[in-house]
Amino acid sequence: MSRLKEWSADLLLGCRLTLSGGRPAWTRLALTGLGIGLAVCVLLVAASAVTTREHRDARLNSIASISVPRAGVAPLVLVNSGTSFRGQEIRANYVEATGPSSPVPPGISRLPREGEAVLSPGLAAVLASPDGALLRPRITQHVIGTITEAGLSAPDDLKYYAGASNLPAMPINLVYGFGEARPGKGMTADLWLLVVVGVIVLLFPVLVFAAISTRLSGAERDRRLSALRLIGASAHRVRRIAAGESLLGAMVGLVVGTGLFLVLRQFADQVRLAGVSVFVDDVQPAPVLAVLIAVGVPAMAVMTAITALRRTLIEPLGVVRQTSSRGRKLWWRLIPLVLGAALLAAQGSLTAESDPGLPGIPAMAAIVLLLLGIPTLLPWLVERTVGYLRGGTPSWQLATRRLQLDSGVAAKVVGGVAVLLAGAIALQTTVSGVEREVLDRPLPTADQNTLVVALSSGAVGSFAQAEKLAGTASGVRSIESIRVADFHGNANEGGMVTVLPCAAMRLRVQVGHCTDGDAFWAEGPGSDSPAVSAGQKVTFSTPTEKGAISPDGPQWTIPVFARVPLSAGGQYGDGLFVTPGAIAGVDVPYEDARLTVHLDPQDPDAAERVRNAVAPLAWQTSTTLQGQQDPSDTVRQYQAIRRALTAGSLITLLLAGASLLVLGLEQIRERRRSLAVLAATGVPRGVLARSLLWQNALPLLVATVFSTAVGFGLGALLLRMMSKPLAFDWAAAGLLAGYAILVVFAVALMTLPSLNKATAALGLRAE
Repeated sequence: MSRLKEWSADLLLGCRLTLSGGRPAWTRLALTGLGIGLAVCVLLVAASAVTTREHRDARLNSIASISVPRAGVAPLVLVNSGTSFRGQEIRANYVEATGPSSPVPPGISRLPREGEAVLSPGLAAVLASPDGALLRPRITQHVIGTITEAGLSAPDDLKYYAGASNLPAMPINLVYGFGEARPGKGMTADLWLLVVVGVIVLLFPVLVFAAISTRLSGAERDRRLSALRLIGASAHRVRRIAAGESLLGAMVGLVVGTGLFLVLRQFADQVRLAGVSVFVDDVQPAPVLAVLIAVGVPAMAVMTAITALRRTLIEPLGVVRQTSSRGRKLWWRLIPLVLGAALLAAQGSLTAESDPGLPGIPAMAAIVLLLLGIPTLLPWLVERTVGYLRGGTPSWQLATRRLQLDSGVAAKVVGGVAVLLAGAIALQTTVSGVEREVLDRPLPTADQNTLVVALSSGAVGSFAQAEKLAGTASGVRSIESIRVADFHGNANEGGMVTVLPCAAMRLRVQVGHCTDGDAFWAEGPGSDSPAVSAGQKVTFSTPTEKGAISPDGPQWTIPVFARVPLSAGGQYGDGLFVTPGAIAGVDVPYEDARLTVHLDPQDPDAAERVRNAVAPLAWQTSTTLQGQQDPSDTVRQYQAIRRALTAGSLITLLLAGASLLVLGLEQIRERRRSLAVLAATGVPRGVLARSLLWQNALPLLVATVFSTAVGFGLGALLLRMMSKPLAFDWAAAGLLAGYAILVVFAVALMTLPSLNKATAALGLRAE
């Protein structure tokens, strides 16, 4: 208990000495608090990721429809129809109540009647914008309200509910309530590993910057510690007092970081990072992680201070660290790298048959150890490198001599950037390996000059009207109609016929000559004989109002057809293709009907005008660009993870720049007297400025080479663990290294005004 009291008293004394140190002490405390505060803010944002995702999932579950019948509940007929505007997807929900007990979707107070609509705030903003005039013809209903947050999954959701009548009451459209809990899709082992690597890579540099910020103004701190020894304080007590100073800086950083987080949180719904936006109320740090940050940051500050002074001799006449005759030891600095590489190499391979789930603790510990080895070994590398440098220009000699006297500070400044660079290269390598696995083929690119107008199930009867309306839009070059119907023969063998004009036929099957009335059996290489024969009578299947298929439909006699090959790269398989004349006179109950509208490439708004032209059909049509496809669940997960990692990388890069700026300003403030003396003796300020640039450039060059090697090594081990072929993205690595160098040089340039102030004559004043 007495030892605890001693610690508490000494820590408190360190805080009091800092607060009573006058303007320099307050300036030092402000810079330390700002450096730590930036890191704390990023940590709080990261701690909010889990709860933000939980809130988003809860919102999605709350608006998910329930299709299981409930006693005493009249179902709501809800038909979804999709459109887009200037690349933004808009979801239209047409509703019709079947009774007074029909459920009301979350976010609206009542069901809109026919001719009424309720819009999301994002959609209302688009309509009110100057570009909204092109969208208004699609939403002609009277707006009676706005969808609240309870009915949205994100602030920028573009959706609306519109009342309608005579909606098809098929089972797929009947809703008995909202709020169905839908389990999330599990991620593969590769995606889990990608998430783990991303979190560690993005958060570890934050901790490095926070640790460096706790050790600002080392020279001034050493003078105060010597004074304490002079008045009789023991060496152990002096270290605890020094830890108290770091503790106060950490506490100020917690307050600053929390304040920054609360301020930035208010703009969460106005920011879209990598395609993701969230509500303000959803951004809340997880309680456990928030407590861990509140306790861990001060504890890290105290431990960093104690560790930094472990080999420092503090005496009344001064402070002696490591003399020039004793270099830094290498053997213990290699332990994190060797141990991390060994742990990761010993991990078993992740294969497709591996159980999906979070990778083991050894794998995560190995990644942390490898990244920890960078700031641990970097001071030794910088010391050895600058030790061999001789001669050069005056600015070069000033820089190299300063680094030879004390390279530890410079290595610490670029240490965080080195960790970020190594982690980013490893992450990019891992992403490339996962991408080759997930995206086994390139995602199709949408044709911006071809629009597909599809009719909804139960609305195929409006096909002719849709074709007529689409033809009235300006910017339309041609329209192809494609209709598909199912049939069965006498032995109940099934088949499908595709009806399309000759112009569209030539794009899908290899026909030499085609006139209206022709029929073809298209087949791929190695196909068997046709499943139907000319003259065979078949019966079309007819969808009923309840969504079932009735076998008692119109009959048709298959005409004489020619056997032709399918076009290469087509979307169709073997089957019967006929022109409209070959099936004329038969009231065919088409299962699928769509229009392919070819647009003028010189008219950027042609697609929007076609969507407006078919808008009177409301829920009966949906429009997409040719080739536009919804990705699979795994691809969606991969894309979401990559967007999140991109957003995290941007935040961490901004933190790196801000932290380096704080550290650079503090370096100049700490050395202001020596810089002023050099300027007073005739050294030009340009030489001093270039010497500061060299002091940052040399450690940065060493850090870039070293961190690039570690990043590629970590990426190779991760690819081996995922059983992926070794392939490095050299262009991405060069780009990342260029970004890191640019950040450091930009920070150095931003410190030049502070250098001019430090080299003024007032800098010679002594207190």
